[in-house]
Amino acid sequence: MSRKKKPFYQMMAAQMQIPKDLSQGAVLLSVTGRDEVFIENYKSILEYTNQRVLLQTKSGKLEVRGKNLHIVYYTCNEMRIEGILESIHY
Repeated sequence: MSRKKKPFYQMMAAQMQIPKDLSQGAVLLSVTGRDEVFIENYKSILEYTNQRVLLQTKSGKLEVRGKNLHIVYYTCNEMRIEGILESIHY
């Protein structure tokens, strides 16, 4: 049985207990109830309507669906979306 070796930086990050969102740029979501989501470490906005926000992340696409969705603010690596959240898909 073959085991894939982790890259050196991943092993060092694990040893130093550095969170994956910092060491690997993993997407980080903070959901507040059904009406707000804060997203960190996204790459780009692929689609934005009042019912769907589709984002490109390092590991793939992230879709937020709902009603009356609007992006309250965004920077090059974080954003806050408000509205009635129905689903979040990777």
